[in-house]
Amino acid sequence: MSALSDASDFVGWSSDDQDEVSIHVSGMTISGWQDVSIRLGLEVMPATARIAFTEYQPDGGYTLSIDPGMRCQVLIGKDLVITGYVSVVETDTDRSGNLMSMEIDSLSIDLIECSAEFATYQMSSTNALAICQQVSRPRGVTVTSIQAAGATDIQQFSVILSETAYEVMERVCRLAGCIFYDQPNGTVLLSPVGATQASSGLIEGENIEHISTRRSLRGRFSEIRAIIQNPVVLFTPPDGEDYVSQMDAVSAPVNAVATDPGVTRARPLLIPVELGDADYAVAKRRVQWEVARRYGRSQVIDLICDSWRDKSGKLWAPNTLVQVKRKSWPTAQIWLIAEVEFARGEDGSRAHITLMPPEAFAPEPLLLPMQSNEAVAAANSSVGDTGADRTSVKQTDI
Repeated sequence: MSALSDASDFVGWSSDDQDEVSIHVSGMTISGWQDVSIRLGLEVMPATARIAFTEYQPDGGYTLSIDPGMRCQVLIGKDLVITGYVSVVETDTDRSGNLMSMEIDSLSIDLIECSAEFATYQMSSTNALAICQQVSRPRGVTVTSIQAAGATDIQQFSVILSETAYEVMERVCRLAGCIFYDQPNGTVLLSPVGATQASSGLIEGENIEHISTRRSLRGRFSEIRAIIQNPVVLFTPPDGEDYVSQMDAVSAPVNAVATDPGVTRARPLLIPVELGDADYAVAKRRVQWEVARRYGRSQVIDLICDSWRDKSGKLWAPNTLVQVKRKSWPTAQIWLIAEVEFARGEDGSRAHITLMPPEAFAPEPLLLPMQSNEAVAAANSSVGDTGADRTSVKQTDI
């Protein structure tokens, strides 16, 4: 049974209006809002809604009573967009009556604010999805995955006692090479980047009312090179070709270099190779990731769309690939929806959408903990073996 079918009271809701925002809370479905803002995003957890309305409902002849902590659902038309809790309730009284506003957070609010709880704080022989499910279960949040996201085996993982569940999931998903974000039904989804494709695009002069772009070279480098984490002994003053050749000596064995053709002046960046990175495989992926992600984060589009939905009637959603066409571009380009805000006010309904290249959200290649620990143990063992050799060295008078 849907959330709407078992509501005991309806205040102005019409199923014919596909963009009518309604709240199902405490046996009531309430709509007819003065101001609405619903914010969803890949880096927006929890998903939030802020809604203002009159406390007294003349159609029903009663005053609404809503308290923080009530479980609720937010719908746009028949589409569920947030399942969560009423977190804040505010009232503002003047001669015209009482204006009430409430802020709603998705169920993931408890993952973000509450400390993680485990039967054991050190896990082995498991995968990323299982760890995320275990840390979320005490808070009543279900974690699912698509396209095998989170299937990466995590041979050894330790939780810091002061960490929140969200912080644990963030570390685990980085190891698994996936992203995670809120779903309308209150679950959290583990997913690769760009899991869905919009059925229609965003076109300047058609459904785009306003568009702004941001391009930057901050944080971008002409060359990113991985180097071995050994102290560099400079046998000559650090200048000229000698310095360059000595730096090449600590990076040549790794052979992990990536360049950004968009950076025309010399801007080098050195990154260390992780201990235990066999054949420098992670380092080679890491330098490519550094260039791609830094480029992605430097390119941002903010636009206002005149509709909350694409041409197929589906709401704009985070992690969706969409074609964007500007008048000044020769062809359409594929961008990723990073964030969307459904807003309604005196000027009507608008969707505020932030887009970035998909590379902006690509997870960082990391060495799994067990591999790193084995490398540390081997390094410590080799250091310990040198003690006997040192005792046999004879001292010579100078």
